[in-house]
Amino acid sequence: MTTNEIDKILACIGGKVTFTYPGDEGTKLGILKDRAVFESPIDPGDIPYWSVVDLIEFKDQQEPEFIRIGYYRRKPGQHLRYGSQTAPTEPVSVWKEMLIKAAREKLWFRELLEHVMDELEKE
Repeated sequence: MTTNEIDKILACIGGKVTFTYPGDEGTKLGILKDRAVFESPIDPGDIPYWSVVDLIEFKDQQEPEFIRIGYYRRKPGQHLRYGSQTAPTEPVSVWKEMLIKAAREKLWFRELLEHVMDELEKE
């Protein structure tokens, strides 16, 4: 386990998050309120990956809590880098609607969510 990298990834909690949209679409500023980190078990060779699920607060929004799913990676001899500059970042209610829609339409996705709930109930 790469505790050092996970500590660095978690150390961003409480920091600023900036979204700069293309062209004249503007910039959105927020705060990284919380983060879950998962070290990827997939062996991509010499480049390790860590997936993150972020809770970001945009105080100027009607619904201020947004979720973003992204990743970090580190090439040998290089610094840890965030790699999801274009990751979907939506309000919590939109993620909920999206997950419900996918679960209704796709059995494989519904089964995944059911397995997740089964695991949580075991705790």
